[in-house]
Amino acid sequence: MVQIAVMALTLLVLSAESAPAESITVERGPCLGECPVYRIEVSASGEGTFDGRRFTAVQGQRKFSITRQEWSAFQGVLAPYRPRGTEDITPGHPRCRQMATDHPSIIVTWAEGKRTDRLIFNYGCKDPENAAMARVLSDAPDLLPVGEFIEERRLEDGAWDRHPSTDHSR
Repeated sequence: MVQIAVMALTLLVLSAESAPAESITVERGPCLGECPVYRIEVSASGEGTFDGRRFTAVQGQRKFSITRQEWSAFQGVLAPYRPRGTEDITPGHPRCRQMATDHPSIIVTWAEGKRTDRLIFNYGCKDPENAAMARVLSDAPDLLPVGEFIEERRLEDGAWDRHPSTDHSR
């Protein structure tokens, strides 16, 4: 009987830890140069807001909509990096022993009901175990229809516009 109670409690805790978010906010901070600074908030209901702050193609707020599939993809790609509570991977954190200055930071916030989880990551934290996470955090906005609001050219890899149908002859 005790084993069944322990198993039920374990399943309850695991399901609470992996519960899907109702909304996700991504805030990209400044770097020493001209890195885009923006905030994206998107909800499971399909509503989104982009707020371009500095060095973005669009300044200020723009509303957008996403499909359930886009929400699932966006939430799914970020889910492995969702901490329980807050994790701050910036200088001083054990995963930030190799620090390169002047890089932007990103804050990802998952909200559902009364629970809020937050990942703070400085892209200058170049420890090898951060490489996959840094790439996912950098690429996650590509899953949303906000590329044209951010920039025409990706600073991370030099690729031109995120949407292949755009005319590059400008």
